[in-house]
Amino acid sequence: MNLLNNKFVKYVIFAIFTSLLNVGTYMLFYNLIIKNVIVSNVAAYAVSITSSFFINKKVVFKNDNTNLLEQMISYLGVKAVSFAIDSLVLILFVDIFEFNNFISKLIANASTTISNYTLNNKVVFKNKEKNI
Repeated sequence: MNLLNNKFVKYVIFAIFTSLLNVGTYMLFYNLIIKNVIVSNVAAYAVSITSSFFINKKVVFKNDNTNLLEQMISYLGVKAVSFAIDSLVLILFVDIFEFNNFISKLIANASTTISNYTLNNKVVFKNKEKNI
């Protein structure tokens, strides 16, 4: 089995790419455009989430749905759910179980990667059955 044909592997590879894009955009905005953490972070998230949406739609899930607005709203909903899961895992591991903060963040990221992939695959980018 070719790993690059595996949707989950592609998803993880492009998630790493969009994370790097997020950091790069943040640094570009902060260092060259406006020295404001919030504005730079908002710009970075806007660029990386938009890029991630189109990469997932076309490359990872090969989705042909033409209703972009509906899909983008669903995608942003998945991102909101992901943020909630990430936060809950951090609260649980850091505040309640008193685990190492870095290890806890890695666990939270793994949880959100799996939940994002599942929700994107089953809800946002689900291709409709074609009638023959």
